[in-house]
Amino acid sequence: MSEPLIQVRGVTLQLGEFSVKEADVEVAEGEYFVLLGPTGAGKTVLLECIAGLHRPEAGDIHVAGQRIDDLPPEQRGLGYLPQDYALFPHLSIARNIGFGMKLRRRPQTEIDEKVGQLAGLLGITHLLGRSPRTLSGGEKQRAALARALAIEPKVLLLDEPLSALDEQTRESLCIELRRIHSELGTTTVHVSHNFEETLAVADRIGIIHEGRLRQIGTPEEVFRRPNSEFVARFVRCDNVLRGQARRTPEGLAVQVGEAQLLAAGGPEGEVFLAVRPEDVELAHQGPQGAPNCLSGRVERVVDRGPLVRIDVAAAAPLTALVARSHMHSMGLAVGETVSAHFEPSAAHVFTVE
Repeated sequence: MSEPLIQVRGVTLQLGEFSVKEADVEVAEGEYFVLLGPTGAGKTVLLECIAGLHRPEAGDIHVAGQRIDDLPPEQRGLGYLPQDYALFPHLSIARNIGFGMKLRRRPQTEIDEKVGQLAGLLGITHLLGRSPRTLSGGEKQRAALARALAIEPKVLLLDEPLSALDEQTRESLCIELRRIHSELGTTTVHVSHNFEETLAVADRIGIIHEGRLRQIGTPEEVFRRPNSEFVARFVRCDNVLRGQARRTPEGLAVQVGEAQLLAAGGPEGEVFLAVRPEDVELAHQGPQGAPNCLSGRVERVVDRGPLVRIDVAAAAPLTALVARSHMHSMGLAVGETVSAHFEPSAAHVFTVE
């Protein structure tokens, strides 16, 4: 296996109320890696350490095998896109995009060629003569991204690049980011607190909380097999049930209050059993004799647009996420009696910390 392009080892830094604590992470060449966490978790601090805006108190950072801790930002070969885009208001979009190349004393013909190429790639050729003050949020984001890419960085660092945009613009730019990554293959580290945004772009995710990386893996691994109660709840696994697990011939039996639930596998002892709400099925009558089939009363119905969250009060409380059409066809409403069911294979069991 080849050496990772980015290696962060034991990086620690306290900046007022924000911190990073003994962060270890590796990012492969060509990978799109997302640091995901709540506000104040330390994800921007870690990104800024990689960018060279802060020097860690402990640990080190390597890019392409070179230790970069002592290098100033401009010598690290990294493209950095801050949250506010930081476009120069007195320069045209064309001159903004070419700014980094001009600093590196590239010939003007080369600058013009690269600016034209990136403007075409990002669909902003018609904006090159404009001032940043006249651009929309999405247009500014594209211009700032072109500027970061113009120096042909080894790594592209994106700090909440879509947080200031409306939902429709964010969705379209997620598609753009993935397309550009596919075309250019630039190794990317992207800071986000948005789940939909993360799922749209990430090859792998690092969940960060209170300065510590809690779990690293593919979206499938992190969202479906969380390793702690915090990660499970943060990735909206609404069913996180505490109980006692023991091995049986049928599988792992987890006693949650008065309910005995079955999982395909996992540790014994005091555990959490996590089931994603989209894996919980609701019916007027559940499959006869099936495990994990609980009768209960609809306690709450929460509208989420095309989907509806339904909380069911049963021997073990369960939450389901169902299509609006399914809810209407069943005639579900608060107070209705329903059967909530999930397959043992949908249950993920992990030890209580």
